[in-house]
Amino acid sequence: MEIQVIRDHLDIVKLQEKMNDIVFDYLDTSNNYPKAVRELNPLYTQAITFYKEYLDNRAGELPGANTYWHLYIDCCAKLCYFLAASTYYSSNELQKTPEKVEQLLTVAAYSLPSIDQEENEQLLSAIFELYREVVGNEEQTASLRNAVLEQKGAVKQCLQQFKAFVDKEFTE
Repeated sequence: MEIQVIRDHLDIVKLQEKMNDIVFDYLDTSNNYPKAVRELNPLYTQAITFYKEYLDNRAGELPGANTYWHLYIDCCAKLCYFLAASTYYSSNELQKTPEKVEQLLTVAAYSLPSIDQEENEQLLSAIFELYREVVGNEEQTASLRNAVLEQKGAVKQCLQQFKAFVDKEFTE
């Protein structure tokens, strides 16, 4: 399903709805991780491509930390986490892409705004827990946790972290 871009903005409501449907259908109720990966990948690709093109059209200048971009980065951070978790639990995929799972979890942690709100605080804990499991290194996990908590979930910094990740995605 292609998510529409309306007046230079990706339809966040549709992106969120589609992501929530996939998470409910394939992660929460059925543990069909390979199917979740297949369904989440196009959303992920569309979300990062949109951001890359948006930034390219503005000479790399970050968008303002308004409500739209807060919702966008929140949705993207969650999308990265769910894609990482789905990939991780599809053990065949993990063997091929352990670095990718680690990268997705890292960007999910750095990009998650409003980490002081209960829902995002719980998600951040889940991200760190899975990250610890993936990397198998408590010091590395603590280092990530400290860096993310220092950032405090400020939207502008989340957008900057996501920009660095997206730039890297398109150069690899």
